[in-house]
Amino acid sequence: MQLNFGIPGLSRGAKWRSGRTLTDHHMVLVAEMRASPECEKKLYNLLGRLAEQTRAEPGCLTYDIHQSSADSELFFVYQIWQDETTFEAHCRKDYTLAFKNAAPEFLEGPIKLHKWKILP
Repeated sequence: MQLNFGIPGLSRGAKWRSGRTLTDHHMVLVAEMRASPECEKKLYNLLGRLAEQTRAEPGCLTYDIHQSSADSELFFVYQIWQDETTFEAHCRKDYTLAFKNAAPEFLEGPIKLHKWKILP
C-alpha cells in the first residue's frame, strides 16, 4: 500500500527531483527556525546562500527553503540526504559553520532540527 496524501512524488519508492528512488537508508531533515522581528529578509538571504552551496554537495538530494504564508518570521528547510554520513560531512563544511555562527544574530531562538526516516 502506498500513501501519498495527494502530493505527487511523496510515496515510498518514488523518484524524487534528483531522479533517485528514496529508501529507508536516506535521511530526511526538517530544520525549523523563527527570525527575530524585522530580520526575516536577512535570515532568508543567509539561508539562500547556504542552500546554493549545499545543493551542490554530492550527498544532498533535496534542500528546499520554506517561509510560512501566515507568519513571515517562521521558516523551515526540508532536506533529503543520501545518508547520515553525507549529512555529517555537510555539517563540517566551512559555509555550514559560517551559517551556524551568523544565524543566531537573526534568530529568535534555537533552530529545531527534526530527523525523519522513510518508512517501508
